Amino acid sequence: MVKICINCNAENLEEALFCKKCGTKLPTLQEVENARREEQEEADRKWKEEVAKTRKQNEALNETRRNEGSVAVYGSSNNSSNLPQTRDTEGHSSSKNSYTPPTRRQRPHKHQEKQKHSLNNTSLIIINLSVILILTIGAFGYFYMSKEGISIHNLKNKLEDKLLLDNNIDSTQVIQDIVVDEKRKIMWQDDIDSKKIILTWKESEEYCDNLFLGENANWRLPLKSELESLLDSDNYPAIKDDFKNVSPTFYWASPIKSGSSFAWHIFFGKGGGVDYEDMQNLNYVRCVRNY
Repeated sequence: MVKICINCNAENLEEALFCKKCGTKLPTLQEVENARREEQEEADRKWKEEVAKTRKQNEALNETRRNEGSVAVYGSSNNSSNLPQTRDTEGHSSSKNSYTPPTRRQRPHKHQEKQKHSLNNTSLIIINLSVILILTIGAFGYFYMSKEGISIHNLKNKLEDKLLLDNNIDSTQVIQDIVVDEKRKIMWQDDIDSKKIILTWKESEEYCDNLFLGENANWRLPLKSELESLLDSDNYPAIKDDFKNVSPTFYWASPIKSGSSFAWHIFFGKGGGVDYEDMQNLNYVRCVRNY
């Protein structure tokens, strides 16, 4: 698990108290968990309100349709005996103004009405299930992204790293003991220690945290994608030409996932490669920093 800085969106180690890129104070793990819990509770509350609102609207619609199907329409009930009476030539009594009683509207057949109600109920059930399914998928997606620390910024950075790796774009320049990658805005350690020091993963992390090189602090262990971008299988060791201090073996990178006892390592021997192993094993280390 990494901590994402709210100021610059930089990725930081789980144990970090301040952002290594901009120095902003990072939230504690408890604060992060509380924020995630509040976001999830708010999402659940909105989802329940939306489901209740939809159900209420559907019940009102059903009630309206039931009323429309059961109301019989009748005409006026005026008493024709109040109309003035006249005699026709045949001696029959008739009203001065003719009056035709209204006819009762034909009520639908009971079978047709039942079939219509059944179709309406089926349509409403399908609509309700669709809305619930969409809201559920959205809630689970939001919870998963929050739990894994995924953000649009992280996805954009990973996509840029992938494009640079696929296109083999070289954007580095060399200064004393440091190789600068201007495209990714990072600096790489390239002093004599880069091919001499062998440490466990935890020792490598502490070594980078305490490294002061080229009048720069705030070094860290590289991410898998960052260290993998240095591979050049046509060279031996399998690393870009800008790097002079390298051992043709494995170098530590980030853990394979939060809480795991295994971490990625990149092989710079013949052909190069990517693998992972137990953090207690010994490998070489090459630190990196953002600038």
